[in-house]
Amino acid sequence: MNDLESGDGAPGEGREPAGGADVLDEAGIRTALAGSRLAREVHIFERVVSTNDQALALARSGAGEGNLVVADRQTGGRGRQGRPWHSAPGLGLWLSLVLRPALEARRSTLVSLAGALGIATTLRQGWGIRAGVKWPNDVVVDGRKICGLLSEGEFSGDSIRFLVLGIGLNALHGREDFPAELAGRATSVALESGRQVRRLELLADVVRAVEAKYFYLEARGFDGIRRELLLVSPLMGKVARVVTAAGELEGTVVDLDENGALVLRLGGGHLKSIVAGEVVRVT
Repeated sequence: MNDLESGDGAPGEGREPAGGADVLDEAGIRTALAGSRLAREVHIFERVVSTNDQALALARSGAGEGNLVVADRQTGGRGRQGRPWHSAPGLGLWLSLVLRPALEARRSTLVSLAGALGIATTLRQGWGIRAGVKWPNDVVVDGRKICGLLSEGEFSGDSIRFLVLGIGLNALHGREDFPAELAGRATSVALESGRQVRRLELLADVVRAVEAKYFYLEARGFDGIRRELLLVSPLMGKVARVVTAAGELEGTVVDLDENGALVLRLGGGHLKSIVAGEVVRVT
């Protein structure tokens, strides 16, 4: 999934990737992710409305942690705040993971931050891409979005019944594959790495990287992940305008708190933690 906003018929949809079809199949995924605790069960679809919808249905029916849903195309994928998701067939990775984290509900946002960090780390170390994590749920390269994450779930009091972590990563996209309104705002692994990209290899890298950070978070807490996030954040030390449900705030980004909230230094030096919002401008 990817919350790149576009209508139907976006450029590049249906185009076969250079070098021939790059097909994701269940047997290949199972082999590539053998031993993965987050891919014990694999559910692969040619076309779905949303991989998150499929994973949510699995979780509600009692599916345990480690169910992976992968689709070649989404027809009704969604991002934060209900935005449509541009999920071109054959070009990206659109997947969702069923998780049952041992965390308080108020800290559920840490899961998507840990996942984003895992993806940024594997892109940096394995693909030579200078990826960073833009709070709250984007992986970016020089301000251009390469990956989006969406966490949805159900809660009981301060307990998490389950979470579904949706991931949309632009893999094989060329510049012509993005809608005109996204020119200069989106990029892909192929564009940034200059390498031939095979989605199966990339999928295995992504799932294993998310898995590593997720279980680190459960076992050792947020402190180590927080330090890594600060190092790869394009926002730290910048003046940012953030839209929240209560209105807009502008201040210097100085930290992430223990629950993953963005900490701004406002005028007069007052510190404000923003639990939910969207960064709309950085200077």
